[in-house]
Order: sequence, then C-alpha cells, then structure tokens
Amino acid sequence: MGLDPEIQLGLILLIAIISFIAIFSKPILGIYAVAVISIMFSPTIRIGFANMYFHQWVILVALLASLSSGLILGIVHTKMKSGINVPMMIFIGSFLLAMSHAPNMVIGIKSLLYIGVFIASYYLVLLCMSAEKHIRVFVHLLVVATSVVCIISFGYYGSGRLGSLVLRNPNSFGNFLALVIPFCTTLLFYGRLGRGQRLIFGISLLTMFIGLALTFSRSAWVGVFLGITSLVVIRPRAPILLLFGAILSAVFLFAPIQKRAIKDISDPGAQYRVIKAKIAYEKFKENPILGNGLGSFHYEAQFSDIWAYRAHSTLENNYLLMLAEGGLVEFFAFVYLMITFGRKAVMFLRKIKDPFLSPVLLGSVVSIISTLGAGMFEDTLFFPKNNWLIGMFMGIVIIVGRIHEESTKAENPIGAEGQEHLFSEETGNYGPDIRSR
Repeated sequence: MGLDPEIQLGLILLIAIISFIAIFSKPILGIYAVAVISIMFSPTIRIGFANMYFHQWVILVALLASLSSGLILGIVHTKMKSGINVPMMIFIGSFLLAMSHAPNMVIGIKSLLYIGVFIASYYLVLLCMSAEKHIRVFVHLLVVATSVVCIISFGYYGSGRLGSLVLRNPNSFGNFLALVIPFCTTLLFYGRLGRGQRLIFGISLLTMFIGLALTFSRSAWVGVFLGITSLVVIRPRAPILLLFGAILSAVFLFAPIQKRAIKDISDPGAQYRVIKAKIAYEKFKENPILGNGLGSFHYEAQFSDIWAYRAHSTLENNYLLMLAEGGLVEFFAFVYLMITFGRKAVMFLRKIKDPFLSPVLLGSVVSIISTLGAGMFEDTLFFPKNNWLIGMFMGIVIIVGRIHEESTKAENPIGAEGQEHLFSEETGNYGPDIRSR
C-alpha cells in the first residue's frame, strides 16, 4: 500500500515465486496460507486486467504449485479421484456454456473467476490434504483465526452492525460465521476433545455466536438455524437440543434479534431482495434453458429503470442467479453435483466412526447445509471471500473418506478378494468369518 506501482508489482511477483517454491515443496502449506489470509488479510490486488482479492491469487499459486508437484511425482490422478468429478465437470461446463453468450465478456470472466474460487479450493484440498494431522492443523487455524477476528471486530463495533477486517459488510461476515459455527459446534459437542481443547472451542464458539448476533444478518441466522437443525435430525443429543432451544429463545427473548428477525421483515433491505428476485424470475422465463449469460444480471442493472435493481445490482439468491444467468442447464448441473456429493457424504457418515474424523465429516456436512440455506437470501456460492471455505469443506468430506478407506486397507491387508479363498475352521466354510469381526 502506497508503494510505486512497479515496486508493488515486483514485490507481488517475489512473494508469488517464494510461495510457489514453498508450496511445491510442501503442498499443505497452501491450505494453511489460504485459511489464515482469507480470514485475516485479503485486500484487492490488481495485476494487468485482473482485479482479484489477495487470497484468490494465493489459491491460484497454491493450485499451480500443487499440480506441478503432483505431476512430477506422478500422483495427480490418484489425488484427484473423488467420486464426484463427473458432476463437478458438468457443473463447470454449465458455467462455460453460460459465459459463451454473456452480454459482457469482462463481467462474464469476473463471474467465472468468482465461482472458480469455490472449485479451485475444492481441488486444492484434494491435492494437498492426505493425513489426519493436516485436517487437525487446518481445523485449529480456522477456529482460532475466526475467533480472533471476532474479538478484534468487537473493538471496532459501534452502534451499527458488526463487520470484520476482511468481510466489512455485515451480511458477508455473518454468512462466513454461518459456515464456521456449525462446524465448530459439531466438533465441540461430538468430538472427543481434551479439557483444554474443549475450553478453547467453547470460548471460540461463544465469540462466534455473539459476532453472528451483532451482524444482524438474517440470511446468516437462517443458515445457522438450518445447520443446527440438521445436527438435531442427523444425530440428536441432549446438548444439541439445549443449544437448539437457546437459539429459538434468543429470537423471542432478545429484543433486537426479535425485531430484526420478525418485525423488520418489510424494511428496505428485505424489499430490495424481493424486487430483484422478481426481476430475476422474469429474466429466467425469457431464456429458461440456457439463461441470459454469465454476469448478465449484474451487467443489465445499469440499464434498468428500477432504482432498487440499478443501485443494488447483486442478486442475493444462489438459485435464482443460476436460473437467470445459466438457466435450467446450470441449475440442474448444480442439483446433480449436490445430490451426488450428498449420497457420498451419507455413505461416509454411516461407515466412519473415528472419534476425530467422524465429527469433522459431520461438521463439514452441516456447514454446507447451513450455507445452502443462507444461499436462499445471499449469493454465498458466488461470493469469493466466503465460497473458498465451501469448496474446502466439500474437499474435506472426500479426504476423510479417503483416509478411512486407506486405514481400513491397512488394518485388513488381505482384502475382500483374498478373504474369499480363506477356509474358516470355525464355520466350516470358505470366506471371512463374520462373527470374528
């Protein structure tokens, strides 16, 4: 900041080269760097025509370094296996199709770069994470950095709504917390933590809940409510039921929250969303199959006679935005991706009972449910300051399943094929003795 443009560019290139070398040598450093930078410090950096946030550049460098390392070691193909590559490629293809008829190519490319943060973060996790210790470090970095940012934000909080160092917009900060809170809640109530860890996680979660309340972000509140509700449904426990009751009580007992959640439903912010949602639906009906092109909703706002649309060109709804810009093709590509991912997540939830991996898996799933719920009122999937974490949580689900499968093979090296030919003296049959397991 404040440096000569040439010196600034040289400094950025030097940092990029050093980062590339470090991540190439140890790919997991890319994940750790993104987790801290995205939360603590991510200014906008312009290089040529590109105008992206700092963490977007870090993700790009980390992805290139990890791919290069994997190609040299010959393990890229193995690392990229996930079981959802086909629906992910169809999802990516739907955006490329939408960009092919974008009304403005520059805005279309920017929109592609925004959704690209989500996709790149997902594959970055697949390429870099390979062990339980990697997940442990990532979890602690995420929880500690989020709680520190909340505490710092309290110091700058005035009479308005709470924002953070990076996410200055209260709705953006609230929707980030709507991703972290269900994850942290799951680890606290379902994980086997030591007394010290439980204290740290408890204090961190308390600061996050206070921060979430002070953002007064209704979309984030909806997301957290759905995330905690999914926990109650999937694995009901007394502490979670008590927390669920406390959240409901806060709505009715804490006057500012009650006013924001119930009485202010017709305020200008809510009405702008309703107006833009109607406009998006009308645009979808004009081109229901292929949509109006990537970035079209934002681009066409400048020509609108409706002030709420022209002055606030962002559409705060993931699903209407996909329908308006990419049509049914893009929307159903996303639905296909989520159904395939959901089936895989459910399979892992049934199989994995590890005291650490199981709550991490469950926490990632409920956090994704939370952000999908918030996505009815915010563009969480398209916002690059938040969607990197959605991609990482999806990647962690796949990695947890991979670690479980590898540990199962290590414990049972003969494998199912070899066991078919083993003779059991106890049962008098060929094949594994089920009772001995």
